Amino acid sequence: MKRAILILAGGKGSRMNYQDKSMLVYKNKRFIEILKDNFKNERICAALKYKPLFQLKEVEYIVDENDGSGPIDGIINGFEKTDVDIFFVIGCDMPFINIEVFYKLLERLGEYDGVILEDKRGFLYPLGAIYTRKMLEKMKRMRENKVYSLKKIFGEDSLVLSMEELGIREKLFENINTVEEYEKLN
Repeated sequence: MKRAILILAGGKGSRMNYQDKSMLVYKNKRFIEILKDNFKNERICAALKYKPLFQLKEVEYIVDENDGSGPIDGIINGFEKTDVDIFFVIGCDMPFINIEVFYKLLERLGEYDGVILEDKRGFLYPLGAIYTRKMLEKMKRMRENKVYSLKKIFGEDSLVLSMEELGIREKLFENINTVEEYEKLN
């Protein structure tokens, strides 16, 4: 089965003064470059609303033709425009997520449709989760019915794993959404 990392980079960035969050800089690297380095030796795709001015040759860019359905569009387009069977889906504003998390989830995928993590409070993390092509039809139906919650994609055919039991820190899932969060980062 073919697998890849899918970086969702199609958001408006409204809480970041409409900046492209994948181009934010941390420790002299753009977030997209950090993520590319964090997932070295894996196929990397980025789903976005338009072709970026700055492109990394190691990243396959998937332009999202749908508008208004949020991250679910990026995942659907990822499956429809590639031959990938398994995506580890992350946000472009998650500079701390790494390949070890992907490998821990991938080890447990088995015959499940997807794998998602939950923290000790029971909060589910749909970014930093594994989605498979088996989920595609369900995602399309959800979009048709205007149900855009990524958490609702994970049902009885999905595996929910405890971050605590796997020794995965919540810090890895921190996403930089606002100008204030970005300023604290630097």
